[in-house]
Amino acid sequence: MRYIRPPAVETEILAGEKIEIERRSIYPVIRISILKTPEGVVFGGWITPLAMLVIEPKGQYAISLTEGEITADQIGEMVPSLKKVIDKARGIFRIEVS
Repeated sequence: MRYIRPPAVETEILAGEKIEIERRSIYPVIRISILKTPEGVVFGGWITPLAMLVIEPKGQYAISLTEGEITADQIGEMVPSLKKVIDKARGIFRIEVS
């Protein structure tokens, strides 16, 4: 009997390109999933919108595009590149010491 290995799903959460509207910046947060054979051949994929991070002069907030609620801090944990955007908007500057 021949063993058939199931396909693997690779998933990554990313920030989309910033959208600027007046003095507001909006960052879409998406999950990209790729379906691959055991040999690494891609044969499917999908993109799922998860949330939007909104940066305004008076604050930052998140809008969930799924059933649950989400905060700007949670988005910063999911997408490290947006953590820097959130910190900058809050006036937090980190100095890395090596």
